Amino acid sequence: MKARFLKSSKVQELMSKISENLELYRNGDFDFMTNDPAHYFETDLDIQEDMLSAISCDKNDFNEVKCCMQMYEALGAVSHYLARDERLWIYLSHTFLLSYGRTRWPIPIDDEEAVKHIKAHFFCEGARGVERDNVASRLWWMASLCNRTTDMTLEDALTCFLHQSDVRANIVERPTTSQNVRVFSAVLSKLNESYKSDKTLFNRERFRSVMKGLNLRGGVKLLGALSEKRIMHILEECIAQAS
Repeated sequence: MKARFLKSSKVQELMSKISENLELYRNGDFDFMTNDPAHYFETDLDIQEDMLSAISCDKNDFNEVKCCMQMYEALGAVSHYLARDERLWIYLSHTFLLSYGRTRWPIPIDDEEAVKHIKAHFFCEGARGVERDNVASRLWWMASLCNRTTDMTLEDALTCFLHQSDVRANIVERPTTSQNVRVFSAVLSKLNESYKSDKTLFNRERFRSVMKGLNLRGGVKLLGALSEKRIMHILEECIAQAS
């Protein structure tokens, strides 16, 4: 099927009616969005409807790695430009990913808290909302980030990247690490080694220390301009110093 984007006017309307629609978010559906073309417009982008429908998790296993891979495969060749358009993700969050979203991000019982929660996870509030918070978009963006690695499979990259939330946050929130492919690949390579052995690099304080050391080196030597071999050498020094 062709990718559908919720019309901007409908995004605003949906946002303004969160309180009215709480029962739909908790137990109902938004099938009227898929049945009425007045709510959406189609693009030339082909997506896999069956793959989107297969994305699921349960309260005991969020199944993050598989869900990321399914989302990435389902959307095929979507560009980063289109992947930053909230209208795509809001449509998916209210249709194909609605059931998944309820399980992955349970809606609070308190109505006031529920409205805030829905705004954060079923809509997209700013760039952070697109990349990290929305139930659908975060899956694609994490897979896209990990797919840049040069020496491991997407599954291995996602497995170590998603293993510990504090470690993931330390990577994503540091431009020196997340925005350069060679630096990011080196960090994930070391995390992958640690994941398959003693997992000591996933210690919150140790990894934070490693990232601080790497960030300091990056500010002076501009890590992104260095070779993969040199970046790995510097990273290994930072890991040794944090031991």
